Amino acid sequence: MQRGVGFRSSLILFILINLAWLGLVALWVFYSINNYQIIRRISLNFQFGPAGVGPPWIVWFGAGILMLFLLLGIIVIYTYYRKQAALNLLHQNFISSVTHELKSPLASLQLYLETLMIRDPAQKDRKAFLQRMQEDTERLSTLIHNILLVSQLERFKVQYSFERISLGEQLIQYLQQKKRKYGWQEDQFFVDIVPDVKVRVDWENLRVALDNVVDNAIRYSPDGFWLKVALHVEGNSCVLSFQDRGVGIAREHQGKIFRIFHRGGGQMDKVVGGTGLGLYIAKSIVQAHGGRITPRSEGPGKGTTFLIRLPLSGPSSKSWRRPEFWFSSLPFRGIERGANKNPASGG
Repeated sequence: MQRGVGFRSSLILFILINLAWLGLVALWVFYSINNYQIIRRISLNFQFGPAGVGPPWIVWFGAGILMLFLLLGIIVIYTYYRKQAALNLLHQNFISSVTHELKSPLASLQLYLETLMIRDPAQKDRKAFLQRMQEDTERLSTLIHNILLVSQLERFKVQYSFERISLGEQLIQYLQQKKRKYGWQEDQFFVDIVPDVKVRVDWENLRVALDNVVDNAIRYSPDGFWLKVALHVEGNSCVLSFQDRGVGIAREHQGKIFRIFHRGGGQMDKVVGGTGLGLYIAKSIVQAHGGRITPRSEGPGKGTTFLIRLPLSGPSSKSWRRPEFWFSSLPFRGIERGANKNPASGG
């Protein structure tokens, strides 16, 4: 609702500015036609040339060019205004999301601590309380690290150290750790990984991107988790895919989900939690590896597949960055744009 009101207000303002501009042009034309002889005599007195201001069409042409630049200036200002308004709204939504993400684990920690202080629970309950408290602290740590990592990505402060590794073997170990952590069952988790794929990557940072993709699949599968991970080689690249059966992504939102602070749309908005940072972080890290990440979904309720394509030889140079990084802060673009070797994990 707030976004609709802001759009209508800016549109009305733009229309009023253009009506005022057209009125000014009409007034100028009317005045010039009715007072051309007076203007010409004045111009002769000020020695603008032997013919004064010249024939009327010269005046109209010059003034028309001036009005055209004025119109372009209005359009540029309006574009800046719209982008800034959208950015302000994204910041407000981000603050609201972060506040919720912080309050939930803090409230849980406070409840368990008060219970431990007031009561003397049995050893089994005490262990369960401590386990939940540890999960909440990990959740808080992940959120804080993600916020700090985004700041580093925006300022190009993330450092990468590329080396050739067996990506398949690392990936299998990584997914087994995730399976143990979340307790995935055999019918929920499937892998199709070629183990001997050699790729030049920064595994510590790439793992951050994978964490955010996996956590995204967990978060947006409210009706039951299911994940299939595959890795294979295509020419000079390897393709890593994460397929889930979650809420899916509408076609009109698939080009926006990697923008900073963006949180899905449609059915994805109904899922509680999230800050809109995870996929932005994933895309930034994958791009720093010289690769790209793309979503595929047939629509809401039909699941999503994220494809990560990485060159086997790694990025073309150590200082490689995509050109759009340098222009990502401009208001004409969507809001998106390698510190430490201990980056955040999580979505």
